[in-house]
Parts: sequence; C-alpha cells; structure tokens
Amino acid sequence: MSTQTNSRARVKQDTVGENGIKFLFSQYQSATLEGFRVICKSLIEESSGKRTTKDKFIYELDRATSKDVMVTKVTNYLMAGQGLASDSIFLYYERY
Repeated sequence: MSTQTNSRARVKQDTVGENGIKFLFSQYQSATLEGFRVICKSLIEESSGKRTTKDKFIYELDRATSKDVMVTKVTNYLMAGQGLASDSIFLYYERY
C-alpha cells in the first residue's frame, strides 16, 4: 500500500457529477429565475463538498441576478468536484 507523497489534497469524486450538470442544463431554458435558483442550490447541497464551500456558493447564488451567473457558478463548483478546471465549462456546454 502506498501513501500520498505530498500534502496536496486529493480530488474526491463528487456525488452529483455529470448527471447533475446535464440536469442543470436541461432546466436552464424552462425554469424561472427563482425556480432555477432552487435547482442550483439543491445540486450544491446534494454534492459531497465541504459545508463552508457549499455555504459560500449558496450565498453567491442568492446574490445572482441572472441564470447565466448561476449556471456558471454551479457548473464550476460541480466540475471542480470532478477534478476539472473551471475553464472547462465552455467545452462542456458546447458538447451538450
């Protein structure tokens, strides 16, 4: 059994993952602003992130004035849980 060779945190696979992102984009067009906010917050709550990180993103979602801002924040949050860079949102969005 090997041990970790450095103190950098290991990426933990998020429990929401790709299905959560697909659901997020499927709801983008039809949901109202407040309805989409609820969807975004529930995806973050269902994820396996730390409570302090979740609270920070939920606070930012409460202040968001558009669905574009919310979808970017939630996608970045979920993709970080998958170990992907936040710039990947554009590649993912074009794919689906």
